[in-house]
Amino acid sequence: MALPAIRLRIIRLVVPLLLATMPARAADDSALPSQQARLDEIDVETTAALPPFPGNAMKGGTFDIDRVKSAVGAYRRGALSEGDAIASAVDDRTARALLEWVAIRAGANLIPFTRIDAFLKAYPNYPATTLFRRRAEEMLVAEKKSPAAIRAFFHGQRPVSPAGRIALALALKAEGKSEEAIELVRQSWLQDHLGVPLEKIALDAFGGALTMADHRLRTERYIFRGNATAALRNAARVSADYVVLARARLASGQAKRPIAPSLIAAVPASLKNDISFAFLQAQQLRRSDKPIEAAQALANIPRDPALLGDGDEWWTERRLIARKLLDAGDAAKAYEVAAGHGAEDAAERIDADWHAGFIALRFRDQPGIALEHFNEAARHAETPISVARAAYWQGRAFEAAGKADDAKAAYERAAEHPVAYYGQLARARLRLPDLPLRRSAAASLMHLPGHQGVRLLYRIGERDLAVQMMIDLAQRLHTTPALESLAAIAQREGDTRALLALGKSALQRGFPLDTAAFPISGVPEFPVLGDPMERAIVHAIARQESAFDPTAISHAGARGLMQMMPATARETARRANLPFDWPRLGRDALYSAQMGAAHLNDLLKEWRGSYILTFAAYNAGSGNVRKWIAAYGDPRHPDVDAVDWVERIPFYETRNYVQRVMENLQVYRQRLNQRTAYLIDHDLKRGGRRD
Repeated sequence: MALPAIRLRIIRLVVPLLLATMPARAADDSALPSQQARLDEIDVETTAALPPFPGNAMKGGTFDIDRVKSAVGAYRRGALSEGDAIASAVDDRTARALLEWVAIRAGANLIPFTRIDAFLKAYPNYPATTLFRRRAEEMLVAEKKSPAAIRAFFHGQRPVSPAGRIALALALKAEGKSEEAIELVRQSWLQDHLGVPLEKIALDAFGGALTMADHRLRTERYIFRGNATAALRNAARVSADYVVLARARLASGQAKRPIAPSLIAAVPASLKNDISFAFLQAQQLRRSDKPIEAAQALANIPRDPALLGDGDEWWTERRLIARKLLDAGDAAKAYEVAAGHGAEDAAERIDADWHAGFIALRFRDQPGIALEHFNEAARHAETPISVARAAYWQGRAFEAAGKADDAKAAYERAAEHPVAYYGQLARARLRLPDLPLRRSAAASLMHLPGHQGVRLLYRIGERDLAVQMMIDLAQRLHTTPALESLAAIAQREGDTRALLALGKSALQRGFPLDTAAFPISGVPEFPVLGDPMERAIVHAIARQESAFDPTAISHAGARGLMQMMPATARETARRANLPFDWPRLGRDALYSAQMGAAHLNDLLKEWRGSYILTFAAYNAGSGNVRKWIAAYGDPRHPDVDAVDWVERIPFYETRNYVQRVMENLQVYRQRLNQRTAYLIDHDLKRGGRRD
C-alpha cells in the first residue's frame, strides 16, 4: 500500500464469500497501514458453451427487458409494492424467478415468511438458498409462527441462523423435547450474536437452564469481538465483579498501548486468578515490551476452548508474544508459547502449528519436533495456500534432518499448487522453471437455475447483482468445467472483478481456475514513466490492492486501482511530472495504473531493486521496512535467508501481502508472456550482490 503509516484496508468489492474464508485478526496483528476483456482469455470450447443471449423472448414466455429493469430498480430502492406491480406483468418464468430473487435479496425484513418459503419450494436449487433460508428463519421468529409451522420448515434440515436455532428450540420445547431444545439454545448462546430481542426470547424460555459459566463464556466472546454493550450486558448476568473485569478487558482490547493501571487495580481480588484476568495481564505485559513476563502469565492456562471462550483469539495473543520472544532472542520460550495454543478454527490451528514448527526448525535446530507440527498443520490444510505451506515446510524439515527423498516428496506435493507462494518456493527448490497454469474445457450451464438470470442481470446493467448471483451459483457447482463456464460468462461480459472473485473462490475450494483467478484485463495499457519495470508487477499489486476495482475506496481513504493515499499520490505526481487529480484517481484505471507504477518505480529505486522491500514498503511504508531491516537483517544480503525474513515481518497484513504479491507476480509473468528463467527464489534476493 502506498502509505507510510499503518492502516486497515477494506476494499469495497462485492465478494463477501471470499472475505468469510479469511480468519479474523486482532487489531494488534493486522492493523496497518474500463477495458474490454481480451478474447484470448476464452478458448474455443468455452466460447462454444455459451449460446447467444436471447432477445425479447425466452423459452417459456415473453417479457419486456425495460420492464424487468424497472422492477429490479424498484426493488433495489426498497419500493417493494412498485416492484411487485411491475413484475406482475412479466410472464416469462426465468425473468419472474430472477425478479423474485432480487425482491427477496433486496427486501430484508420487508418480505414475509410465506413469500420466502414459497420461493424456496418453487426454486430449491436457485442461487442464494442459504441466505434466503436465513431470511425465512428470521421471519419465523418475527412473525411468531406456530411450532408446527417451524417444525415443517426445518423438516430434514438444520437451522442456518441464530434466529433459526432459537425458533427450532422453542418448537422442540413445545413438543416436550426439552433436552434437545436446551442443547440447541446453549449452542446458540455460546456461539451466536443474538441481539437484545432474541436474547430476551431465549432467556424468557430457557433462562433457568443457562448457567453462570454459559454467561461468562458468552461475555468473553463479546469482549473479544469488541462489542462493549453486549459484553457488559452479559457480564452483569455473571456478577458485579465480573463487570469490572469486563470493562478492563474491553479497554485493553480497544487500546494499542497499556491501559491505565487503575483499571487493572480495580479488578476484584476474587477474579485475579480468573483466566480472563490472565489474558488481560499477558496483553498488557506484551504491550509494555515484557514478553517473558507475558509468557509467564500464560504458563498455566488450559487449552480447552470451553474454558478459554475463544481459542482463536487466545492464539492471536500467543502469536504476538511468541514473535516478541523471538525478537528478544528467547526461542525456547517462544516455542513453548506457540506450542501451547488452543486454537479452534482450522486456519488458526494451521497457523499455530506452523509457528511452533518454524521456531523449532529455524531457531532451535529441532527438525523432528518441527516435522510433528508441520504434519499437524498438513492434517487440517485444505486450501491450496495452506496445503502448499505445510508441505513446503515439511520438505524443509526433512531436508534439515538429512532425509533427501522425503524432502523431495514433500516439495513435490507443494509444487502441485503452482499459483501459491509456497508451491512456487517448492518448485524453485526442485529447480522446476515452468509455471503450469491449469484450466479445463467448459461445460454447459443451460440447465442450471440462475444461469439465465446471471446473463439477464448483465443485460440490464446490474453488474453488482450479477456478481452476487454468480458467486451464489458457484457454490452450487462442484466441477472445474462447470466453474470454467461460469467464469466464461464474466469474461465475455468484460467483468474482471467478477472473474477474479469466481477464480479465487474456485481455488479456495480446490478447483484450479488459474487463468480466471489471475485475469489480465484489469489493468489497461499505460506508458511507464521513469525506469523500465515489469508490467506484471502492476498487475500483481492491483490484484491485491483493489481486486481490479478502479473505483475502490478504503476506509483509510486510499482510492483507485492501486489504492494510493492523497499525500503519496500528490508527491508521486510531482516526481513523475504528472497532473495531480485526486477525484480522477478513483475512477480512471489508466491514470491510477500510471500513478501506481510511478510510485513503484520510486520504491524500487529506494530499495535498490529489491522486490521484497518494495512490496513491504508499498503496504506498510518505508519507515517500517527500515525498522525490520535493523531487526532481522537485510534480505538482499547473501547471509540473510529471504524466506525467513518475510516470515519475520511482524505485521500479519504485510507478511501476507508480500507473499500474495510475490505469487501474483510469478503468475502474471506467465499470463503476460513475460516469464523468464527466473524463479521466485531469485526474486526474493533481488537487489543483492548477485544482481
